Amino acid sequence: VSFSQDKSIEELYFQGVYLLEDEKQYEKALTYFQQVIELDPDHAETYFQIGRIFRNTNQLEKAITYYKDAINLKPDYSSAYYELGLSYLSFKKNKEALEAFKQAIRSKPDFASAHYDLGLVYNELERYNESIAAFQQALLLDPDDAQTYYGLGITYEQIGEYQKSIDNFKKAVHYQPDYGKAFYHLGMNYQKMEKYPKAVENLEKAANFLPHSADKIYYTIGMIYRKMENNEDAAIESFKKATQKNPQYTDAFFYLGWLYNKKGNYEKTIEAYREVIRINPDYTYIYYNLG
Repeated sequence: VSFSQDKSIEELYFQGVYLLEDEKQYEKALTYFQQVIELDPDHAETYFQIGRIFRNTNQLEKAITYYKDAINLKPDYSSAYYELGLSYLSFKKNKEALEAFKQAIRSKPDFASAHYDLGLVYNELERYNESIAAFQQALLLDPDDAQTYYGLGITYEQIGEYQKSIDNFKKAVHYQPDYGKAFYHLGMNYQKMEKYPKAVENLEKAANFLPHSADKIYYTIGMIYRKMENNEDAAIESFKKATQKNPQYTDAFFYLGWLYNKKGNYEKTIEAYREVIRINPDYTYIYYNLG
């Protein structure tokens, strides 16, 4: 290969990377990478970049083929193993993903993201102790990654270690203060530990950051208030918010009616039960309550 041809390979390659990463012009980038491979069929990085194009455009079978080509040319190619693992993960091929992430780590032991995704796969496979170990390894390498604390929190929650779960979700929201799902799980774990005021406090934050789930979260808050002494009014407010967010929320209207009935406010009781019947005329036993 002459010097001038060498330079053009490099230029074509970097032009392709620019189009892929900065411009997101995948088809155009592909033409540059194909030219590189015509000039140098053993250019491992180019096979890797073509794999990325196919992964970004959700053509995972093709992505896997190109990542494997890259690895055949460069057996310690940690990034290619990692992206291969992510592609397998999208297919729910957990065993293959596990192997790929392990290979990525063998080639590059300080690869925090690979340790994190290894933790995810172990979790999927219900190998919780190994999942915890992988997440902890990721945190040694990247100690302020909110997502990894969240992964640990979920894993501890799954094995019933609620206090450890809470500790990790707290760290997740410390590093990412708008992490709605972490606030949600914090609230749910406090509920399991019967720490109801803390459960409510965190679930309210979750409802704020997760507007699409706010109806269900306010419903959950309403149910928690029902378990607490003398909190009927707070429960009513929560169920009201649930119905404002979702006017088809039968169960929330039902508990609104039930609570109004308990308070002796029959006008509001009837109003709420009428909403139940509007949404679902099959709720026939409501008619007895209305009677």
